[in-house]
Amino acid sequence: MTDAAENMDELFLAKLSLPVRKCMAKTARECAGNVAGVLSLDQKDTYRVKLAVDEAFCNAVDHFSGSVDNERIHLEFSVRDGSLIISIRERGIPFDHSRAERFTPGDPDSVDKPGLGSLLMQQAMDSVELFVHGREGKEVRLTRRVEYGSLPPELAETRSVRRTERITVREPEVRLAREDELAEVCRLAWRCYGFTQEAFLYDLDALTEKVRKEEFKPVVGVAPESGALIGHAGFKYHDPAVRVPELGLAFVDPGYRSPGLPRKMARLLFDLAAQEGDRGIFDCSVTTHTFSQKGMQEMGSRPCCVMLGIAASGMQVKDLATSRQEKGSVVNHYFPFDRTPATVYLPERHRPMARDIYGWMDLPRELGESDGEPLSGDSSVNVFPLPDELNVAFIVVGTIGADTVHEIADGLRDCREKRMDAVYAFLPAGVPAATQVVTACEDMGFFFAGLMPHIHDGQDRILLQRIEIPLNLDAIRVYGDMTRTLFDYIRAEQKRVASS
Repeated sequence: MTDAAENMDELFLAKLSLPVRKCMAKTARECAGNVAGVLSLDQKDTYRVKLAVDEAFCNAVDHFSGSVDNERIHLEFSVRDGSLIISIRERGIPFDHSRAERFTPGDPDSVDKPGLGSLLMQQAMDSVELFVHGREGKEVRLTRRVEYGSLPPELAETRSVRRTERITVREPEVRLAREDELAEVCRLAWRCYGFTQEAFLYDLDALTEKVRKEEFKPVVGVAPESGALIGHAGFKYHDPAVRVPELGLAFVDPGYRSPGLPRKMARLLFDLAAQEGDRGIFDCSVTTHTFSQKGMQEMGSRPCCVMLGIAASGMQVKDLATSRQEKGSVVNHYFPFDRTPATVYLPERHRPMARDIYGWMDLPRELGESDGEPLSGDSSVNVFPLPDELNVAFIVVGTIGADTVHEIADGLRDCREKRMDAVYAFLPAGVPAATQVVTACEDMGFFFAGLMPHIHDGQDRILLQRIEIPLNLDAIRVYGDMTRTLFDYIRAEQKRVASS
């Protein structure tokens, strides 16, 4: 393999979607054989690759759930970091390899037990991994090292990247975007992130409508000499009546360098929010790195929540058959302009953490005692699925009443039936009954995520979360002592709830 191929992120080789029928295993094997031929594998290694694909495909058929009439098994072949990566993805019944009965070589009693196919795959490949993708099903990923020089130069050359020197803009003009610049905002979003940002950013009509309705406020950075639009950040007003915008959708054209531009755009938005009487600003900073978290805390925002598993997998396009990264998580920060005192209610065990969160924000809150009265009155509970690529849902409690706990349980059941990766409950913190509802939700498997001031109807909210997929929490990166304290508390609460 050429040096360029060894260092490439990924080289796509083939993609195939087949009906969920065992008779299609031959087609899967033939595709695997063709890919092996492209990589100049010898007859023995080609047989091993075909065998592994055949076993994985047949396992997918055997473990499929429900009707197979309109379903497909998706295969994708690529080379990454010097290895052939084969993904077999489908929506069959998830199963646990570690608990399955195992075929044991030399044990006649195990011949009829499941696991022979898994053993053959393990012997044929360097690694066999299982990934669960919520309602999108599961993926078996086969990896086999390929020899140096096996990739045809013609394919390696298609991946060579011509590097051009980035243009430095030291003093960009930072201002609100004009309506005639919104088409360029759409193009800039694509240049920076492909189609992984929110859908309205790529639809000029939708973007224009949101700006006109004051549901979105875009700020841009412009190169003074050329007039090129090189950066963007914006406010999303989820409820224009509440005036608590979310700061986000910040990106800078990769062809330019402009030190401090994201901070300058955020500073302008903060100043505009203060001038217009907004109650506060929140953001969602990813935990794959600490740069954005550090930037928000330097602006004066403080951590108040950590929402696990809410970010799209690796910021990938929805229709990509192979997921290369588990679901991401975010740290929510908040900066309050409105510092009116209020009383909030939480179970006693959460009050020390709540005092810390409100103390970091310098937001005056009294922690009240529950009155212990049975839940009564009308209840208002709504379930809001987020965009498909996130595969999560919010359960928002507007009013706590006699049926609130049952309605939350019904909403959770519906989300789990739809194989949601995670469910987040937003509870009003300003009523004594909140304490009882938090405890009831923890009995359902929810655990503490944090607090969000002013976020719904101008009220503070207690956030709880229930995560349905495995997450590597050790891979999460947080910035600063405040966020570390909150994150450690959330991890401890997850363990406590799981063991109760």
